[in-house]
Amino acid sequence: MADEESIAPFRLSTAAFPVRERLAMWREIYGRNIIHADIEPLDDRPFHASVSIHALPGVGVAIGSRSDANYIIGKQGAKAQDRIILSLVTKGVGLLQQFGRETSGGPGSAVLLSATEPFSATLRGDGAFMTLSFPRAAVQALAPDFADAMARPMDPSNGALRLLTDYLGVLRDPDRPISTVLASVFSGHLLDLTALVLGARGESREIARAGGAKAAWRRAILREIGARAATPGLSARVIARNLGISARYLHAILEETGKSFSETVLERRLADALSALNDRRCDDKTIGEIALSAGFSDISYFNRSFRRHFGDTPSRARGNGRVRA
Repeated sequence: MADEESIAPFRLSTAAFPVRERLAMWREIYGRNIIHADIEPLDDRPFHASVSIHALPGVGVAIGSRSDANYIIGKQGAKAQDRIILSLVTKGVGLLQQFGRETSGGPGSAVLLSATEPFSATLRGDGAFMTLSFPRAAVQALAPDFADAMARPMDPSNGALRLLTDYLGVLRDPDRPISTVLASVFSGHLLDLTALVLGARGESREIARAGGAKAAWRRAILREIGARAATPGLSARVIARNLGISARYLHAILEETGKSFSETVLERRLADALSALNDRRCDDKTIGEIALSAGFSDISYFNRSFRRHFGDTPSRARGNGRVRA
């Protein structure tokens, strides 16, 4: 069967330009032709910047990094499209100005902006950022009072904001591109989470929680399980406590995947063990040592589970590359 088509981002980096022309070329290609901004470096250090632009159904996402600089979008540069921008800082310190207001914040902070009005965005500390752009009408439908948040600082402890930032991590993984089939669903989840960040209420809040929030929690739960799978005796209560949710809600989220918590943990441990068995760097480790490092405390149980899941024994699977997770 042919591979599923995916939506490829547009990537741009000063690393592809001649060193002496990096600033000039970035100003021309990215500044003038893509975001319609004037770019002013804040010091004399070598200029660098990179960005990945994802054009998804109904939402634009930009993820990038840059040396210290101020990006100014004036009246002539403000886009005619009636869109709302959510700007998030993931590294460094950001300073944004719009409507006569000035906000600043470090990693985890965010600011809501209007794409039709002039604004400036400064990033210091070799910073990194993520921005989302939605049609104003789409945001207003779920969060009618969103204008109250315009150009005002958002609390980094906002649970929905942290969840949105983590969910956007899907776009950072080149091994997990967004397929054209799932792009609309993913975009809808981003809108749902943004609405929760902006304080969606009533029916809109329930709709957003049932869509984007559940998908984001699922990703966060699986990521946390992956990070802690090697811990013997790992429990749903521990994972839930680390994420700030109830164990009951965690179980409910996983049930929608068709697997229980214990089944999910077992599959991850088996996948980690298989990876180690096929890794030449682990040739000096016994199968028992590999099983223990993957989180199994009972070697017999590991052997039975491995054979049942992969249809082969760990010893025969080792290094031959025939078994796949």
